[in-house]
Amino acid sequence: MISQWGLRALQAGEGVVDVGGDPGFVAAELLRENIPVTVVDPAFGASGKSDPQTSEILRLYRQFEGTQFRLIRAPLNRAFVHDPKHRRILRGASAMVSLYPDEATDNCLYFSAAFDLRTVLMPCNECQRYFPSHNPTYEGFVQQCLKDDAKYSRVFRNAPMTREHVKDTPFCKVILQRTPVGEC
Repeated sequence: MISQWGLRALQAGEGVVDVGGDPGFVAAELLRENIPVTVVDPAFGASGKSDPQTSEILRLYRQFEGTQFRLIRAPLNRAFVHDPKHRRILRGASAMVSLYPDEATDNCLYFSAAFDLRTVLMPCNECQRYFPSHNPTYEGFVQQCLKDDAKYSRVFRNAPMTREHVKDTPFCKVILQRTPVGEC
């Protein structure tokens, strides 16, 4: 994200919104770079996947909750966005990141397009229940995400997401990213 958009861009405004950010790995890395982060996850801390180092960093930053680190235990959905406080966070966000958003996938695509956010989204390869019935594979899911995003992007007249390939990752090799027009 830093190499794509720059440190200063990510530090701007409300900082990065991390959707479904449990167990906090992304938030911890953003905080290390002095990038404000808001984690939006109704079940944050419940996965049991956190490591001691990440837990310690997040514990330290919770002292500064409201400035560098915010935790909102709520799903990203229309009700979330209708709350003026949450809407302000999305409007002022420097970027949105969501790794394996599961049930939040479509809302991430929609609100990313609606707010024209720099976005990194890694579709979940394990949640087959979200795979489209006409092509029930991970590739089918990625294609469906791109198709849905293109539809939302047309409605809001914003740049659609592009598909990127990630090297040296143990799981998913696909990232969808949006860079707003004028930043390309």
